[in-house]
Amino acid sequence: MTDFDLERLSIPELERLRDAINQRLLQLRYSTPRSLPELLRMLEEVKIILSDQGKEWRSLERWQWMDGQIRFWLNPADQVRYRAGWYTIEELILWSQDRGPVLVPQEEEEEDLEGWTEINGVRIRWLPDGTMERQ
Repeated sequence: MTDFDLERLSIPELERLRDAINQRLLQLRYSTPRSLPELLRMLEEVKIILSDQGKEWRSLERWQWMDGQIRFWLNPADQVRYRAGWYTIEELILWSQDRGPVLVPQEEEEEDLEGWTEINGVRIRWLPDGTMERQ
């Protein structure tokens, strides 16, 4: 067992400890097959953890039975670093650990930004004929 002197920990150290505790609790609580009500409760916990980490989304409410399991629709606010898509609860937990399929790989991120201009928070790529394509 590890003892912590919480009074001596800095804010970044406390935040790292909080994140590690949240991730371990999720891992321990949800390591067995789950019912839909359990998955929905778990999603609420994951959303709190992601919010604590400053990860934002436009949509993370919809769910659907796909490929033999429940998946949740994620539309992240930062689509340069994170991908929109249907994810399992396990993949959303990986996102809270900065791993997994939600993350845009570094090489892909650099390729995607090539040829794009950001104007007032909207990324635009100017096409040769002068028309615009939104992403």
